[in-house]
Amino acid sequence: MKSVKYLPALIAFLLVSFAAYGQSLRSYERAGDDAFKKKDYGAAVQHYATVLKRKNNDYSVLWKYGECARLFYSYGEAEKSYKKIEASPKQAKAHPLLFFRLGEVKKGQGDYAAAIGYFEKFLSDPPGDEPDVVEKARLEIEYCRQAQTMSADSKQVEIKNLGRSINSAYSEFAPVVVGDTLFFSSYRFDKKGDRSKPRQKLTRVMISSRGGRAREPGRGFPTTDTAHIAHTAFSPDGHYVFFSVCKNLNAYDIRCELWLTIVDRRNRWLPPVRLPEPINMPGYTTTQPSVSYDEYFEGPVLWFASDRPGGKGKLDLWYVPLDTVFFCPCALPLPGKKITRLPRFAQPVNAAAVNTPESDGMPFYFAPAQKLYFSSEGWPGMGGYDIFSSQKNDLDLAKPVNAGAGLNSSYNDVYFYLKQDGLTGYLSSNRPGSMYLDASNKACCNDLYSFRLPAPVVPPTPSLPSKGDSVPTISVKMVPLTTEPVQPAALPEPPKLQDFVGLPLYFDNDEPDKRTRRTTTRKSYDETVHAYLERQREYRDRFAYGLKDAAYDDAETTIDDFFENEVRRGYERLGQLCDLLLQRLQDGEQIEVLIKGFTSPRAKSDYNLNLGRRRISSVRNHFEQYADGALMPFLKTGQLKVLETSFGETTARSGISDDLNDERNSIYHPDAARERRVEIVEIRER
Repeated sequence: MKSVKYLPALIAFLLVSFAAYGQSLRSYERAGDDAFKKKDYGAAVQHYATVLKRKNNDYSVLWKYGECARLFYSYGEAEKSYKKIEASPKQAKAHPLLFFRLGEVKKGQGDYAAAIGYFEKFLSDPPGDEPDVVEKARLEIEYCRQAQTMSADSKQVEIKNLGRSINSAYSEFAPVVVGDTLFFSSYRFDKKGDRSKPRQKLTRVMISSRGGRAREPGRGFPTTDTAHIAHTAFSPDGHYVFFSVCKNLNAYDIRCELWLTIVDRRNRWLPPVRLPEPINMPGYTTTQPSVSYDEYFEGPVLWFASDRPGGKGKLDLWYVPLDTVFFCPCALPLPGKKITRLPRFAQPVNAAAVNTPESDGMPFYFAPAQKLYFSSEGWPGMGGYDIFSSQKNDLDLAKPVNAGAGLNSSYNDVYFYLKQDGLTGYLSSNRPGSMYLDASNKACCNDLYSFRLPAPVVPPTPSLPSKGDSVPTISVKMVPLTTEPVQPAALPEPPKLQDFVGLPLYFDNDEPDKRTRRTTTRKSYDETVHAYLERQREYRDRFAYGLKDAAYDDAETTIDDFFENEVRRGYERLGQLCDLLLQRLQDGEQIEVLIKGFTSPRAKSDYNLNLGRRRISSVRNHFEQYADGALMPFLKTGQLKVLETSFGETTARSGISDDLNDERNSIYHPDAARERRVEIVEIRER
């Protein structure tokens, strides 16, 4: 009786539990549907995956999961989902686009034979209400056959992922080289205040100097938590910098505008300004700028991508010659002045010869060869976006040529950039080998790659004529030499270890490891200096606060000069020293490096002595970690010795503020900042 008595209650409890379970699954599916509508494919994939973990035979969710995964470039996951539907003849028939989708994801993974098979299977019983898809399937078969031919005729292109010092699990793109610095854009920054899952990210410009670790530039670009800052483009003289400011329309679509900043004669970046119409057009995207000298126009030309009216379809390539009077070093604003006017821009021209109804963008014009490079979804390619080139002759652009396997893959290959040598450069791609967020989304994100093209084939030297052959007569006119012969430039002397004696390495206030009396740290100098450099903008604002006009500008310049010419330069010189040390140690030399620590006088002497020793410890850690531990064997055997001496505040110069309430002068003033350092005071070679 007792069990019978409680049976209705048990049944009621189970019914409520199952109802709650079903309600939970439906809420995840609705969340996925909502994300799908907003084109937030990454979030939709996560929500649908939660449903499928508990209910893996829900074909409606399987289809939606596959669609989102495909649009998120997660082709492997999309294929798994489509395959489960294919395994059920009834469900396969209920999804008339199934075989077309399987062809797409197979092509996206470079399996062209399987893709052709699926496209042909789709065409064997095509849906009557999808004429555009049927026509596209026929084209895809032809494109896959061309891709098979290109894969078999692969050029010997050397391509290398730039690694973790540049790339992240998110996307890096739009590489541009200025001097010894690589500028690029990175979609890795958290949007402050965002509580959505997954969290929204923002794009910012980053740089890498002389192959060093990526960091944000200390100046030049706006700092905002509401917009993406991307796509740097420098004028040939390096003084005029174009970039994109973009805002999300939804999780997938963004709208961009072009902005301009100027680097003045004192190498200061002026506040940026938005470009007027007709460059930007309200309600449409204008993005991906590139500036190069053009022989036909005898001046700089701005290339960009836009979805404005007058194009062929989605994104199109456009160009406009720039005003040579305004965009000239001779017209730079005087030091300390802002951009007060902009020139009148001509009407942009659609590059119709290279545009398609699909998206065409990411232009790069290589002036030495008068060749336009760009990426396109519309021209026949290997899958995704491919890189193409078009030879320019005056105003005419030739039919685009696919750059071929190596530079291109079955994935997205975009933002081609060629250095002046015509052989080396960079591109962005989500091909296998790129970093990713998780195993299910391996193709979600682009990495930067360097490449080297094969050297052009030199034609054979013509043979000398045989005896008896007629030899053409060459007329030579002798001209008297009126100038002194040019003497070859002397080669620079290789660096010596003694060149690095006196090298200062700077630290942020009370770093590394604030508010401790420990004498060692686990941090390396590499870690501490990058955190310090990220505060350049803060130091500039705090030091210039309250000043006006020329005094304000001078304070900003003083901070920028300190960070760029002393902090960053010291870190770069440390890398050169490590390179030279490794070379000399491998040659069998024995070397001792004597390091001294300094501090600013804001704390008590005993605290500062320990702080100075921690700073030396971080530099020693840098030696130990350099090039994945390349110097460690020499440190362990004593062939390389790092001798430590710390003098703390006792060596600080007079006149340095120790007033804790005067942070401007005791922390942010360059004179105080110069006291927070480690110095290489002696290098002994034995």
